[in-house]
This record gives sequence, C-alpha cells and structure tokens, in this order.
Amino acid sequence: MKKISVLLFLVSFAYAGKGSIYSRYGVGELNLFMSGKNAGMGNTGLALFGDSHINLLNPASSAFIPRTLLSATYQYRNYVSEDNSGSSLFGTGNISSAALAFPVYDRNKMVLTLGLLPYSSVAYEQQISSTVAGSSLVQSFDGRGGINSGQIGISYAAATDIYVGVTAHYLFGSIYRDQTITFLSGSNFGGSFHQSNSVSGIGFTFGGIYTGIDKALGYSDTKQMNLGVTIFTGSSLSFDEQLLRDFATNQDTLTQAKSITLPFGFAAGLSYTKDRTNYAADFHFQNWGSFSLPGVSTSFQNSFRIGAGVEFLPASDFINDEFLKRLSYRFGAYVHRTNLVLNGESINELFISSGLSFPMSMETRVHCSLEYGIRGTTSSSLIKDSVIRFTVAVSASELMFIQPPID
Repeated sequence: MKKISVLLFLVSFAYAGKGSIYSRYGVGELNLFMSGKNAGMGNTGLALFGDSHINLLNPASSAFIPRTLLSATYQYRNYVSEDNSGSSLFGTGNISSAALAFPVYDRNKMVLTLGLLPYSSVAYEQQISSTVAGSSLVQSFDGRGGINSGQIGISYAAATDIYVGVTAHYLFGSIYRDQTITFLSGSNFGGSFHQSNSVSGIGFTFGGIYTGIDKALGYSDTKQMNLGVTIFTGSSLSFDEQLLRDFATNQDTLTQAKSITLPFGFAAGLSYTKDRTNYAADFHFQNWGSFSLPGVSTSFQNSFRIGAGVEFLPASDFINDEFLKRLSYRFGAYVHRTNLVLNGESINELFISSGLSFPMSMETRVHCSLEYGIRGTTSSSLIKDSVIRFTVAVSASELMFIQPPID
C-alpha cells in the first residue's frame, strides 16, 4: 500500500487534457481576464473608466457609467500541450462571467456593481504509462472545479479628480482531484485516491483612480493621463477536505476541516488618452511566496504581470459616422511570472492580444478579443502550453433606475 501511495503522488509530466496541466497545482489556474475589452488590450485597464462596459479590474472605474449596464462574457480556450515525447490538443468554452452596474447617486459618482466570475479554475487530465518490478501500469490524474467570486462593489468621487471604490468578494467553490493506478500485468493490485476540497471565504479589493496626473505635475495643460491603483486584502478560506482511499484490500474516508490564506496583492496602472486613442500599461503583484496548501509540497513564488495595450476609435461622430468607423480596435501584450515553481523552473507566460468592439445599437456593444500565448517550457521534464483564448462580451444598457423628468 505504501508503494502505491508513493506512485500516486509522484509529480510526473505527460500530456494534458481538458485544460492546462498547470491547473493541477495550488488553487488552479488563476483568472487574469476581466472583460472582453480589457483582454484585447493585454489585460490592462486599471486606470481606464468604463462607460460602455463594466471594468472589473478596478472598483473605482465604474464611476462614469451613466445608466444601468448588463454584461455577459463567453470564452473559448484552445490548448496545445507538448513535452519531449509528443503533444495533445484540447478545446473548451463556457460562459465565464456576468455583471450588472447601475448608478445610485450621480452627484458623487456612486455606481453599484454586481458580478460573478471565476477566481481560479482546475481542469486537467494526465496519464502516465510505466513499468515497476516487471509489471506494466498506468497512472491517471484528473482534476476539475475551481474557485468563484461573487462580488459587490461601489465607486465614489472622493474629491475633484479622485475616484475610489471597494469590492467585497465572496469566494467559494469546490476542487476535485482523482488519482488512480492500474496494473496491466502481474499480480499487483491497483488503487485510487478521490479528493474533494470545498472552500469559502471573504476578501476585499480597494481601488482608486487619479485623473489628470499629467496636469497636476505640470506636464500638460489638459487632463490626459490617469493613475489607477488597487489593493487585494487576501482572504482566509475555510478548507474542508474529504479523501477517499480505495484499494483492493481496504477502503477508508478521511474528512478534515482546515484553512488556507489567499495572499495579499496590489496593482498599479497608467492610461493616456489623445485623439480618440487610449494607451494603457499595468503592473500586478501577488505575494504567493507565502502560500501553502496543507499536505502539499509544491513550491510557490511571488507572481507579477506587466502588460501594455492600445485602443483606437476612428469615429469623431459616433451617431452619424459609417459603421466601420464606429468600431474600436485594440492591441496589447503581457508577460507573467506565475506563482508556480516546478522542478526548479519558474513557470512563465507571454501573451499577445487583439480585439474590437462594434455597436449593435446605441445602447448595446459587442466586445471581441483574441489572445495567443505560451506558458511553461519543455525543459526540465516540463510541459509547454500554446494557448488561444477567444472572448466575446455583450454589454447592454437600460434606462432603469433613472428617474424620468417630471412635467
């Protein structure tokens, strides 16, 4: 039984299915994407205000949403995972987020936002064939689930040119991991582990945007540059683990109540607007070096992400200009040192992106983005993922909650 346990918990690398094999570690693959518009600009936009979309990167960014706005996002992901022995292909898609924003007090730019989106996702399959003591065997690893964020936020005009906001996150979800070993020859018995982890907890994101920082510093006569910052407080999550061990000789179930702490993080970004063109650059940091999971020896490191993007809107008259001029065009890129260190190698990402938005009506926009990136490496017995993400977000306005004029 001890030999079987050791085999089941070996960190081995082969082909991955369903999604990235790197979602096997920690709390899964972290969500870097917040909206179709941000994704097209290299996942940047901390210092950009939303008007025709809900920018969930910064709770202060909703201050200038003029009326009730609803948003839903679909994302398709395609993975080509390869190691030194071969490659595999997998694609999957789903509705990834939904959000609602509406003004509650226009004088102070108080806009309430509600959202449901993924914080992390776990989706992988792995099989390894080998021979032990003359017996052929297959090890299978399977994972699914993740952590979701149900959240409520509000923005506020704290002073002239200073906008702040706060978002409360209710983090919840379940992560399932199955590991089995099957002997194809010999007289050895196989076995399996089935692990179910349920998590829940609360965290907060505080944000702010300072408009016209270039004018305040004397670099411009007009307000063209914004500075945005956010702070994530981290979260202490309850962690209920149930482990079923099933062997030919016996079966037992172990249930434990534990806790884990999602780490503190912060981000800062700049935006610059001129001639109907928005430029943005963001930096994100999270203190994953202090993170650990009970009973898991995987090494984690502090993560950081640097991105830049540009958006161009040709139309000078959005109502009367021709359709093609009313499209918004976006490009961007980012580099990301993830929170994983495996076999002594840091797992890094490099992504490029493009996107466009087009009007379905005066009150409805469709935001599309296409991202391509590389994650990981084939050196040190690791896996390299080539990832394509296609995102479609629909934002629609309503005149709800706006008091009609009184005759």
